[in-house]
Amino acid sequence: MVHVTERAREMFEDQLDHASDGPDLTLRIGAIESGLGVFPDTRKDDDQIIEHHGKTILVFDREVSEVLAGRTIDVEEHSDGAHLVLRK
Repeated sequence: MVHVTERAREMFEDQLDHASDGPDLTLRIGAIESGLGVFPDTRKDDDQIIEHHGKTILVFDREVSEVLAGRTIDVEEHSDGAHLVLRK
């Protein structure tokens, strides 16, 4: 199972609020050329769903769930702003 901290949920919700083009749009963790990335997408039937304040803010498929199993998605502050990080 993947754990998402409250702070990361808030960051995803904020990103989604700024990117939203409709009620069905959410953010997805999925494969990109350089590994995994976060991008706007729609929910699919077999997705794992992360909610915040009753709203779906993040989804990922079974394959990504297996890659991230046992990890925590969190936020870390850097001099150039907040960054998402994966923790064991």
